[in-house]
Amino acid sequence: MTKKFYVTTPLYYSNDKAHVGSAYTTIAADVLARWRRSLGDDVYYQTGVDEHGAKMEKAAKLAGFKNPKEFCDYQTQFWKKAWQDLNISYDFFIRTTDTEHEQFVQRFIKKLWDKGEIYKGKYEGLYCLGCEEFKEPSDLIDEKCPMHNSKPQKIKEINYFFKLSKYQKILIGLIESDKFKIKPKERKNEVLGFLKKEKLKDISVSREKVVWGIQLPWDKKQTVYCWVDALLNYLSGIESKSKIFWPADLHLIGKDILKFHAVLWPALLLAGGYKLSKKIFAHGFFTLQGKKISKTSGNIIYVSVLVEKYGADAVRYSLLREIPFGQDGDISEEKIANRYNNDLANDLGNLVLRTITLVKKAKLKGEILKVEVSSLKIDNLLQNLKFKEVLEKIFQEVKEANFYINKEKPWQFDHSDKKLRQILQILQEKILLISKSLEPFMPETSTKIQSQLQTLKAEPLFPRIK
Repeated sequence: MTKKFYVTTPLYYSNDKAHVGSAYTTIAADVLARWRRSLGDDVYYQTGVDEHGAKMEKAAKLAGFKNPKEFCDYQTQFWKKAWQDLNISYDFFIRTTDTEHEQFVQRFIKKLWDKGEIYKGKYEGLYCLGCEEFKEPSDLIDEKCPMHNSKPQKIKEINYFFKLSKYQKILIGLIESDKFKIKPKERKNEVLGFLKKEKLKDISVSREKVVWGIQLPWDKKQTVYCWVDALLNYLSGIESKSKIFWPADLHLIGKDILKFHAVLWPALLLAGGYKLSKKIFAHGFFTLQGKKISKTSGNIIYVSVLVEKYGADAVRYSLLREIPFGQDGDISEEKIANRYNNDLANDLGNLVLRTITLVKKAKLKGEILKVEVSSLKIDNLLQNLKFKEVLEKIFQEVKEANFYINKEKPWQFDHSDKKLRQILQILQEKILLISKSLEPFMPETSTKIQSQLQTLKAEPLFPRIK
């Protein structure tokens, strides 16, 4: 029986362009989607952009656009282009300005209002525009948001509140029992620590003074809080296919938005009468050369720059090879360049080039070989999002194949020697196994290798970069 697999990335704020941080999550989800498709599973991979809220309204004005929608339309093309350049095989790219999404959000929020899950009240406190998040003084360091190093706004508003507090004990039980899974374990412990230590407060689900958003159905002066709006994309995007794909199998996120996904999101699902998503995986933070990624400080690497210089597959490989998924880590263009020249150009590229050249010289026909990727035993690692470990295992095969070719020295044999045929057959099978194992990670390279094995037209896979 065919299994279903619904995987998502978070929605990315479209006020900026795709950088290595957003690419990291998106590539990881793509690897999983491609892998599950290769197993014959029915896969739905959704990503997209978050376009509402005060931050977007402000960004549109600063960029000189007449209205936020024009700005969003302009920005979206860059996100789609970035994912196209990285060969991201999403099934649906959702925008929170999509009519279908906006209508779904209004129906969902009205349902909660009708059920008594939402009430009108007054909010007085702090709000970080960068996070689009209500803040407590305890969240701040020296009165500043640690994520954006800026002081939150003091606001007073008449808002509508969701009764989040009533779900505190329920959430603790669901998370402790793994009925709602949070991975890795330290993230689960972090959420449980928060839920057991602090009393949950009801949360504003609307904004009185934010015009750029989805209107509340019963109060046109209020717009839906952008985080509620954004979270509901996981439902709205598959509404017509919900019988097949809901509940979601995996939400991939960064740990900075863990509370929204691990606390607010399941509470909204429970209130709305939906089954809970099966699993959330919150990966760690990237730093660039030891410093926080920041558009303001200029410490940022955009996807378009990397792909133009190194190609999609090298970027995909380098980001997932460098850091164990789930942990914090540091990335730099120097590290990507080293991976490109050492792992890809030297080890993999030379192996394929040498082998194809030898096969052609020996006048052996390029035969369609058969290998079982399962022989590498990487499925369990992929199931547990051990991307770095999978790539290490595959490139150990590359090293062993290079060792084998140097040990056997096939160039010393006469073309009619059976031993030569045996050596080259083994090498071709090793390379085919490597290429098929790399398919979810490096789809272009995998296709090129398999094509070269059949046509015997040897071309450098990764020309060295100086």
